[in-house]
Amino acid sequence: MNEILGYIIGETTNTELSFLSLGMPEIGGYVLIKYENKNILGMVESVVQGCPVFDEVLSVNDLIKLKNLENEDSYYIMGKIKVLGDIENKEIPRVPPKPGTEVYIADDDSLKNMFSDGHLKIGKLISREVPVCLDVNKLCSRHLAILAITGMGKSNTVSVLLSELNKLNGTVVVFDVHGEYKEIKSNNSNNILNTHNVEPQINIFNISSSALCDLAGVDAQATKQRPYINKAIKSVKKQYKEVDFNSAEDYVNSIIFELESYIEINKRDAESIQTAIFRLEDMLQFKNHIIRLHYNPIEEIKDGHINILPLDGLDENDMDIIISYFSKEILKNRKKSFRNNEPKPVFLIFEEAHLIVPQNRNTKSKYYISRIAREGRKFGVGICLVSQRPKTLDQESLSQCNNLIISKLIEPSDQSHVQHASENLSEDLLKQLPSLNIGEAVIIGPCLKIPAIVKIDKFDGEYKGEDIDIVNIWKNNYNNENNEKRLYSEDMYGDL
Repeated sequence: MNEILGYIIGETTNTELSFLSLGMPEIGGYVLIKYENKNILGMVESVVQGCPVFDEVLSVNDLIKLKNLENEDSYYIMGKIKVLGDIENKEIPRVPPKPGTEVYIADDDSLKNMFSDGHLKIGKLISREVPVCLDVNKLCSRHLAILAITGMGKSNTVSVLLSELNKLNGTVVVFDVHGEYKEIKSNNSNNILNTHNVEPQINIFNISSSALCDLAGVDAQATKQRPYINKAIKSVKKQYKEVDFNSAEDYVNSIIFELESYIEINKRDAESIQTAIFRLEDMLQFKNHIIRLHYNPIEEIKDGHINILPLDGLDENDMDIIISYFSKEILKNRKKSFRNNEPKPVFLIFEEAHLIVPQNRNTKSKYYISRIAREGRKFGVGICLVSQRPKTLDQESLSQCNNLIISKLIEPSDQSHVQHASENLSEDLLKQLPSLNIGEAVIIGPCLKIPAIVKIDKFDGEYKGEDIDIVNIWKNNYNNENNEKRLYSEDMYGDL
């Protein structure tokens, strides 16, 4: 038998209700309303507590006198309920309940029916010991965004996702901007992570002349250098194929050789051509670790593994080129696989998404990630955008992420940006975001039947995204330095 929490009051609608509560309900708690032979689930979105005795009091002395006369019966508790749907049919009821209808505390079985039948366990309801499991088919096909301010558990959430996807033998590619996951490991012997680190390299023969110029550091406004490099590349590719070169260095040197031949013919532009040559030579010297020939990134991605692409140590420009290159090749490959009736679903996780898919400027990655966001679900390519700065994240790409895991967001501009991108984020849920604690999140979207406020599981393993213990590091460094000084002093003066 369900416990009565309170009674519906005032005017009712089929989506929102007010109620008088017998006790103090938890915000985010779940309730049942039974009427017309249906069990309707709702969530407590806000609560207020009042006392008519104090409503018109304007004097502190009068308030103190009245406070001595107060009793528990003087107070009332009112709440607002968001109607989530019929437990059986998962539909919003067409008819609202009558005022005076009982509001019950939802039982665990009803909640498990709504929240616990997905493929991937992400955590538990914040107010109950009820597992929250996500539908992976809808998570990947309808895309995902993980948003929160720094230090609120984004990396832990990603790690939990990786661990759970690993159980499903999922193929995942993580574009790891800060190298947080390249040494990720699980402490659970029953779920050893199948990880595979992929070198961040590109086939320089297969990228556009514009991307090659970017990689070489040729300024976008260099209206002479870029056309000459483009002309040289076209000439080289007209004469040779990729198999004709032994290495990336051979290919770039052939472009340089072609450019050198232009100097005598175009003496007025000799300085610009020579600068273009210097840029290509610098690229060979300083970026030889990321350029390759006879290289196919698709062959580096292992199916059924968590593929980590560590991008730490690269500047933003090189990172953008590599991410766009991998994204383009993955989408092209999955389209081909789908046409051959050999689908190979893959889930792409983009850390620091605001850097590579920014709102107010174009990047090479933005173009291909936006394409995947629009087209990917038809070919089994899902994306996850992870960011602590939602307001600087491209709103069009964000709006394609129908699933959201949102932890604490304080800035109104961040909240507004997310709400504009998602029709499912109600005003009342938005109000909960500043009050969330570390590891707590609002989850909405097709991956979950109804919105939920969730305590995300703690990842049982190790990764590099956790906060460092600054005080202990200072202490250890100080002790080590003093020990070295002491040993040095003993060595120097010990025999005196």
